[in-house]
Amino acid sequence: MASSNEGAELRLVSSIRYKFASASGDEKKLSDALQSQLVPLLEKAGSQHKAVRDAAFQAFISVNNFVKPLGVILPVAALVEQYKKTNSPMVKQLDLSLIKQGILRLDQPTRRELLPIVLRGISRETSAAGAAGFFNIFLRLLLDIKMPGRGSNEDLVLRERIGLSDPADASYISQWLGKLFLLRQDLALATEEEIDEKLRASQSGLTREDIAFLRNNNPAAWRPGSPGSLSLPECKVKAVGFLASGAFKDEERFIATICAAGSADSRITSIADDVLKRSSVDLESRSVVQSLYDAHKKFPAAHRIQILRLLSKSVLACTFENEVVEAVKQDFDLASGDNASVLGLEALRLSKALLAFLGWVARNSSSPNSANRAMGPALVLLLKDYILKQGWPEPTPRGNQSQIQDEQRLRANAYETIGILARSSQFEHKAKDSLLKWLFDSLVSDTTLDVVVYIESALSSMMGLFKPTTSAENRDLEVLLLEYMTLPDRQGRRTARHVAARFANNCLPYSNILARWIDILALGAGSSERRDVLEEGQRGLDPWWATKLHPDDALALPDWSKLAQVLFDTTYEEDENRMAVDQTSKYALFSNDRLRAFPIAIRYAKQILFLRALNEDKFEVDWESQLERSLENSLTTRHTIREYLAAADKASLLIILNAAFDGLRDHPEIGGEEYVGCLAEILSFAPVATIISPLSARTQELLPVIKSNNHKVRQLASKVFGILAPWNSQSATLISQLRTFIETCKEPSASQSAEYQGSLLCLGSYFSRAAYYGKVKPQDVCDHAQFLHETFTSALQKGSTDIKAAALDSISQLWTANIHFPLKESDLSETIDSLSKLALSGNEKAISALGRLAIPSSADPSGSDTDPVAKILDKLFALSEIKRTEIHFATGEALASAVARWDSEAVQLSLDVEPSGSGKLDIVDALGKRPSRVEATINKLINDCKATKPSLLKASGIWLFCIIQYCSNLPEIQSRLRECQVAFMRLLSARDELVQETASRGLALVYEKGDQSLKGDLVKDLVASFTGGKTQLKVDEDTELFDAGALPTGDGKSVTSYKDIVSLANEVGDQSLIYKFMALATNAATWTARSAFGRFGLSNILSDAELDPKIYPKLYRYRFDPNSNVRRSMDDIWKAVVKDQTVVIDTYFDAIMNDLLKSILDGREWRVREASCAAIAELIYGQPFPKYEKYYTDIWKVTLRVLDDQKGSVRAAAQKLCLGLSKTLVTQLKENNSSASAKAMIAQVLPFLLSDKGIENSVQEVKFMSIVTVLDVVKNGGDALKPFIPTIITHCLGLLSSVELDVVNYHYQRISEEDRENLDKARSNAATRSPLFECIVNCLLFVDEGLMEELAQQLVSTIKSAIGMQTKIGCSEVLSTLALRHSVILQPYNGTFLKTMETQILDRNHETSKGYARSAAYLLRSASLEARDRFSSRLLDLYFGAEDDTKRQKVADAVLAIAKISPDAFTDLEARLLPFAYFAKHDTDDYVSEEFEAVWNQHAGGSHSVKRFVDEITQFVSKGLGTSKWALQHGAALAIASMVTALSSGVGKDGQFADADLQRIWPVLDKALSLKTFKGKEKLVAAYPLFVLHGRKLWSTDPALAAQMKKIAIREAKRNNDEYRPHAFQALGEFASAREDLDMYAEVVGPVSEYLKREDETHKLTELERKTTDAALRVALTAYNRKKMQDAPVSVLEDIASTAESSKQAISLAKDTWFTSADEIMTQAAASDTVPTSTSTVATRWFRLLVAHENEALLENQRSSRAKALGAFVKAWKKGILGPTGEQGPLREEMEQRLKAMSEAERSIDVQKLLDQVVQQLVA
Repeated sequence: MASSNEGAELRLVSSIRYKFASASGDEKKLSDALQSQLVPLLEKAGSQHKAVRDAAFQAFISVNNFVKPLGVILPVAALVEQYKKTNSPMVKQLDLSLIKQGILRLDQPTRRELLPIVLRGISRETSAAGAAGFFNIFLRLLLDIKMPGRGSNEDLVLRERIGLSDPADASYISQWLGKLFLLRQDLALATEEEIDEKLRASQSGLTREDIAFLRNNNPAAWRPGSPGSLSLPECKVKAVGFLASGAFKDEERFIATICAAGSADSRITSIADDVLKRSSVDLESRSVVQSLYDAHKKFPAAHRIQILRLLSKSVLACTFENEVVEAVKQDFDLASGDNASVLGLEALRLSKALLAFLGWVARNSSSPNSANRAMGPALVLLLKDYILKQGWPEPTPRGNQSQIQDEQRLRANAYETIGILARSSQFEHKAKDSLLKWLFDSLVSDTTLDVVVYIESALSSMMGLFKPTTSAENRDLEVLLLEYMTLPDRQGRRTARHVAARFANNCLPYSNILARWIDILALGAGSSERRDVLEEGQRGLDPWWATKLHPDDALALPDWSKLAQVLFDTTYEEDENRMAVDQTSKYALFSNDRLRAFPIAIRYAKQILFLRALNEDKFEVDWESQLERSLENSLTTRHTIREYLAAADKASLLIILNAAFDGLRDHPEIGGEEYVGCLAEILSFAPVATIISPLSARTQELLPVIKSNNHKVRQLASKVFGILAPWNSQSATLISQLRTFIETCKEPSASQSAEYQGSLLCLGSYFSRAAYYGKVKPQDVCDHAQFLHETFTSALQKGSTDIKAAALDSISQLWTANIHFPLKESDLSETIDSLSKLALSGNEKAISALGRLAIPSSADPSGSDTDPVAKILDKLFALSEIKRTEIHFATGEALASAVARWDSEAVQLSLDVEPSGSGKLDIVDALGKRPSRVEATINKLINDCKATKPSLLKASGIWLFCIIQYCSNLPEIQSRLRECQVAFMRLLSARDELVQETASRGLALVYEKGDQSLKGDLVKDLVASFTGGKTQLKVDEDTELFDAGALPTGDGKSVTSYKDIVSLANEVGDQSLIYKFMALATNAATWTARSAFGRFGLSNILSDAELDPKIYPKLYRYRFDPNSNVRRSMDDIWKAVVKDQTVVIDTYFDAIMNDLLKSILDGREWRVREASCAAIAELIYGQPFPKYEKYYTDIWKVTLRVLDDQKGSVRAAAQKLCLGLSKTLVTQLKENNSSASAKAMIAQVLPFLLSDKGIENSVQEVKFMSIVTVLDVVKNGGDALKPFIPTIITHCLGLLSSVELDVVNYHYQRISEEDRENLDKARSNAATRSPLFECIVNCLLFVDEGLMEELAQQLVSTIKSAIGMQTKIGCSEVLSTLALRHSVILQPYNGTFLKTMETQILDRNHETSKGYARSAAYLLRSASLEARDRFSSRLLDLYFGAEDDTKRQKVADAVLAIAKISPDAFTDLEARLLPFAYFAKHDTDDYVSEEFEAVWNQHAGGSHSVKRFVDEITQFVSKGLGTSKWALQHGAALAIASMVTALSSGVGKDGQFADADLQRIWPVLDKALSLKTFKGKEKLVAAYPLFVLHGRKLWSTDPALAAQMKKIAIREAKRNNDEYRPHAFQALGEFASAREDLDMYAEVVGPVSEYLKREDETHKLTELERKTTDAALRVALTAYNRKKMQDAPVSVLEDIASTAESSKQAISLAKDTWFTSADEIMTQAAASDTVPTSTSTVATRWFRLLVAHENEALLENQRSSRAKALGAFVKAWKKGILGPTGEQGPLREEMEQRLKAMSEAERSIDVQKLLDQVVQQLVA
């Protein structure tokens, strides 16, 4: 049985082999045989019988020889199928061999059909050689396939159609295509021996096996010129297009696309980049990220750049610690250092991408819980190494200037990235300190200014890394920062002090003394230091800033004792107690260059001392001023500090005070005020025994200081003197010295003035403090007191202002201490009068002195009105007319001092020592209040507060306030608080803001000091004033009702008082004016009263009261009143009344909202409307939408309504509310646009905004605000917008036109047509780039099938009804966008839109029509064939039916748009549109012609394309000629002419047109020639001889047609059109030349003869006449019969000579034509073989014609042409063509003689050579 099978198989093999051999001589028969028999034959090569296999192999060898002719077609598809099905290696090998041969012989359609067969199952190939071979076959087939447009229907089904439905096959092809992109040309062409070396030289991403696979194991596979080789660049270009198609999913082509993106070919990278941008691959997938890192290890630098960019978009990629570090290390090794393999621009690009990736890693690894904190140090070290390789600290320049700048940018980026990475990394302590020191060194040493900013940024980023937890870490950081803080400028290029100070402030606690020392150093340089250093130093010393810098830590103040010991350490100069003369400080920290820091240290130590004494732990931004005020005005504060210092460390306290003394003594010019201020403030509270007494020994050192020119220094020094001197053993000597100086300087000079003042102050200070201490009694110092009084009196009379001030201070101190009251009436009166006079001039010291004059016990001996005190009080009350506010406060203080004396806080606060002994008993305790005086004063002030006189009202209010402020502890005041409250309530409505504030302060103070009953009454009064009606005004003639200038009368004056109102009413005769003005004044008073409500603690009065809930809506609204005073006051009240704002607003939300909505519309006053807008904005801010959902639409309504308010500030408030509503909506949408709240908000607001109350509103403000809101909503709305998308789009389209400024349309109507076109382009661009159109585009992103139906209907309606140009442009762009992005869902509506476009492309506006043309082109991309055909047919109908050029221009735009935008659609319509484009490009309108020319050039461009469409073009021409429109007829004529010319160039000089083409062309050509002459017909008549020349088949067999053609040629020549005639003549000549069957010479010469015999003089001929003559001469010289010239040359020459002899004038005009044509004639004659036997004169005639112009001035080219003609003539003559030469001896001699003469006379060497050649030819 086996033998039988073997025999059958052998017979089959033999039979098939015989068939092949029999058919081997006939390629077609052999091809047919192979189709059916080759596969069965090759199948036997896998037989189980060896004999069969051998026979089959021998048969294969024979077949291989038979199929070598290229005409033999192999059954490639069957061979591929067999290859895939068989398991026999032999069969596979034989199949593959024949497939490779056969595939090259298949036509393109067959090869395209083969591709799916090849690709299907290609991944299952196990043989390496077979796989490589099949991949090579795939690449060949790939070159033939036509890629569909991306996103088209064809593209979507390409995967199935092309055979890649199996994901394994797609992945396999993608993988190898990726490797194909990595294959470089040098690797593709390298020999086997060179491959390894090239792979080692530069990284390619390929292995040796990969290269062998891609080369199909054939080194010549990619070698240009080798048989069967492929072009590597073209394969790559085709491959990337294939990769970008729908054949692959994004995941499958991801890595391959990256390979393509790294290519150097822009054709490849542009497509690859686009694919990557559109890719949907999840970069947060672990497998994807791992594949990127794996590829990065292998790929070249250019591809690594692409990978790094992708990794820089993945947060997950930052978690691959090992991969990140390895990738960074590899890339830095590649691109930097001496061993870098990637150089130049590519290295820069790689470094840039790498640093961008590192920045991404740093930013996404910055969270404290990040898992990859450990890789930070490794990356930082790599970056540091990268910087070091660039050169450190100074970079080493490399390359040109541009490269250096790029390197600098990368260096800066590296520093910045180091900082970001370090911030989120975990370092060991030593490594962290080392990195910090390196960055500081870089900062001070780097030479590049631009880089320094980034170093500082890196250092700033690292601050969070340094939070020392141990003393060692703390110490290391302190040492490092101090090193760079004290680094001399000369040791670096710049200072690091700013950064060092920042580190000290941010990284070390506020209690760290060395950190504060660094801040002191930062401030110590003064104005010479950089501003940022000074600011940082100031922040570091500020405890408020410390709470901001360390918000999570409880603030701990430095230990002032240790601070003093550290800052003022003197251990290095133990033996010295003085500063050296050269300003070298004895304090270790304050060397010469740091002396300016000394006063700063003194001040800071003082402040910390006081803060610790007060136990402060809460600080405000103005804590310094608060501390100063507290020290000056708070008895409690002063008492607390006094007690603290009594128990404080005395040694440390003395260190500070001695340091201040040292600075004051040795360097008073550097911070003298700080030193003496420190002494004065600390000594005021210091204990006597332990501090003041020991320090009094240095009192002598104050004497130089009192001579200072600084008034404050003198004053403070005198204060210190008074505190210390009483305890000094040498005090008597010091006092004597001071008194002696005063006595000797009765009238001090300017140079003595300062010392004089200081001495006076010191004496007063000394005696007053000595009295307080109990060291002296008043009666013991009468002499000194009398001396001072006399000096005081003298100073008041003739002293300078400063001396008066010093005298007043000095004497006031004595009077306060009950020393020396003037007992003599004259002295007392003189003193009071002098002080009163100064007080009236505004001298505050004099006012204070008056008050102190009333303190001594002798001032009020009887309590009567005649006592000195009464006089003093009268003088003080008389100061009410003074307008200066500070004077009234000084007066109030003086009144308190006068009536309450030492019971007044005003007097107590001036005490700066602790009284003891007689000082306490006889002065402080004995000189208390005067009850009757207190009572009388309070009565007067309360009564005066009822006055209407503005000045008295103001003064009384301030004085009453001062009395209560300083004397509120007195029972006389306590009993009158209710009356004081009423007085202050009345003052609340005063117009003067200061009076309001005073009243507010007074009410707050009354409330604080009163009992519960009083507090309740006060609350009732306040609430009544707040919620009640308008304030009642009590007026008299002088009552001030309005501010000056508020109501001008026009004559430079204004209405201010009630008297002015009455006068004005009487003047104009209208008494109603009085009531109107008073109504205004009352209203103003109401708001004025309310504005005072919250001032200075008044709101606290309401804080504990139970209020009616109805007050909350009004109170809430008043918080937003336009008046800043009202607003501030109401806000204070709200904060005081509302303990929990959230609870109150939640509880009364509806009541508040309803009140606001009502007020915003019903409010008669603009301030109510404005406040309501602001209040609504605040009320809904942060609230959940359901809370105010029911009010949402109403809010929008009222807001947009007041957006048109007549008051500008109301409009502004409404606009702000609109913006707030919009922002709230947008924020909600950004956070979650699919939430219920977001959908509800959109559902409410969009219908309203899209209505006539929103974007369609006639009010511009409302309209634009609505538009802005809609834009924001659309930008963030997401899927929630879907129900409104069609409406939004159509509304926005309409708005594109309506938002344009009217001025644009105004100018548009008044400019030229050309300018209009330019403006239209600008308007079009503006429309499509506007936010409105961006909104439309955003809406289109969410269009789906459900929305498309509604959108299509509305869009068609909008297109048809649109009027404005911008709207139409927008519609066109919307259609284009839909066609591009939503081609699938748009398909059912394509036909509708295209039908609409048929009319819209004819829009009269050029930009609009072009826009719709583009839209139509985009629509055609996805349109059905039927729709495409209908639209293109419509375009043709529009063209041929156009009544003017404009419509044809529109059609041209549409066709060009299709050609450019939808080339695939154009190709499908090619049979119609391309011939039409050829026809229309000859249109008589230039614009139409240019547009169609562009279409033709893009899709055809050559004569071969004309040949393809002869039939179609001819039909269009026929249709054009058949119309009644001249433009179309003429264009058709030009088209047929052009077609004939193109066909002529295609067939060559002697070629013939095809019979079918001739039959089609001739009828329309004949019809075109019959047209009357028109501009351009010369092209038609020029093409006619070409048609005759190449159409011999047509007329040679048809005598009638031949005769008709002759008749047409002569007819055209006889047409009576001067411009046309030359061309017709030329065509006639060419026709005669082409018709060898006719001798037309006589017939041709007839029509032209009259133009050969010009009778006019040459210079009178026009250019056109010259052209006609030239053409006529050319006809006469070329119209001879060529065949006759060969048979009877003499006859032809005689005819031409006769014509020429009669045309001498024409020859003279057209010498070029004459000589050129003569040369041609003689050449033709010389080619004849007919030699005449009879003698003729033709030779003589021709020779004389040729030399007839010998004596005329000819151009060189004319002489050259003549010489050539003579040469041809001599050649013909020598040959005997012109008769027997032997019989023409005389002619020969004449010719020789004339030619030699011409040669000798010739000037041109070239022409002379030609003539010499003629002579030689003649004599030869």
